[in-house]
Amino acid sequence: MSQAGPQSAEQPVSGRDDLRNRIEKRIRRLERASGNGLWSMALFLLVSLAAFNGFSIFPDLSEDTRRLLGAPPPTGMISLALVVYAFSGIIRTLARMSQNIKPYMGLMHAAFFTAFYTFYHLSEALPGNFWAVFFSGISVMGLENYYLWAHSSEAVRKERALLDSMRKGDEGER
Repeated sequence: MSQAGPQSAEQPVSGRDDLRNRIEKRIRRLERASGNGLWSMALFLLVSLAAFNGFSIFPDLSEDTRRLLGAPPPTGMISLALVVYAFSGIIRTLARMSQNIKPYMGLMHAAFFTAFYTFYHLSEALPGNFWAVFFSGISVMGLENYYLWAHSSEAVRKERALLDSMRKGDEGER
């Protein structure tokens, strides 16, 4: 019976330590998530650099490969798809921002803008459309990364406030 007393007194401390550890782990995860947006932006910028040079770092496609792929899509259709994608990407991000829904679709955006570069390249229209893809990508991914940063920063602030209140509670018990 004398052992039951000390165990019950230690359990709340252990529970508080466990809670504190989980909060600190969430803070680290949120800080990492905030940095993930920068990786997708860096990937997009690297692809953009390659596209600016006409993908000269890659070998040209053989005639057999081009024949296998078929005719490239018309430039007008690619441009229409780019406008629709960029506009819908911005609208979706703004909608998530207004409803405070968890952000981040950065890698998906980087993949789609890479596809636009590729389609323009295969249509031999990349030099005239590079800046359209580049600024569309910067706009959509910049907004997405801003929201990721703002959302993560707010969540980290709340978690740190919770940690501070726990520390003050610990000091008050002493």
